[in-house]
Amino acid sequence: MPREREPEGSVRDADALESLTDKLRSGEFSEAIAAAQRATEQTQGAQLCLQADGGVKRADPHYAFVGSEAAAPVDEEDELMRLRRERKAQLQKESVWKKQGHGSLRELVSETEFVETIAPHERALVLLDDGAASAGEVCRKVLGRLASKHLEAQFCWLPAERAFFLTQMIDLQGLPTIFVLRYGEVTRHLPPSQLFSYSSASSPLFPKHLRNLLHRSGAIENVDDDSDSASDDDSDETFR
Repeated sequence: MPREREPEGSVRDADALESLTDKLRSGEFSEAIAAAQRATEQTQGAQLCLQADGGVKRADPHYAFVGSEAAAPVDEEDELMRLRRERKAQLQKESVWKKQGHGSLRELVSETEFVETIAPHERALVLLDDGAASAGEVCRKVLGRLASKHLEAQFCWLPAERAFFLTQMIDLQGLPTIFVLRYGEVTRHLPPSQLFSYSSASSPLFPKHLRNLLHRSGAIENVDDDSDSASDDDSDETFR
């Protein structure tokens, strides 16, 4: 037979209630009760708070951002001082470069001067041309403009008739050709096939292409400060 449920208020219920009361009085559940109370208070006081990483979580708005690190404000005076120091250092370097003859396309009178001129320079390039075609003259004009913008490099050109050993000892593919050097050692040789690979000398795009080629070859540091050479005031005169 099924066991009959004891009526409410039975002796068992009375015993269980008395046992629970004794435990509460003895403090056995005091920590659990305190923890539950704190959790309840925190839940009641919690709100949706926006976090520094863009997320949202429920938390006490009084403590939600405790320990979070805010980005340090930029000190405008310190930033200005840094920019001034960088500019001063740049001007000092440019002054040294100008004393070394940077800033223009220098014509060399002999191979001896070629060796003496390029040896002390970190960056240098030499245009070798025989003057037989207009392409060489165009290269000289473009390099002259680039030399005034890129003081970090020494720009030179040497007429082919004055370069006996270079023309005899090096297998030149043609003229004009450019040698890129670092402290007197040739690092790149740019023959006509590379100089005019993207555009002919008569194209308005040639100055830009030559500038980018020199940058890729390590002859100049960057092209960020260069305006598009094709839009120079005298470009139309040069390439007509």
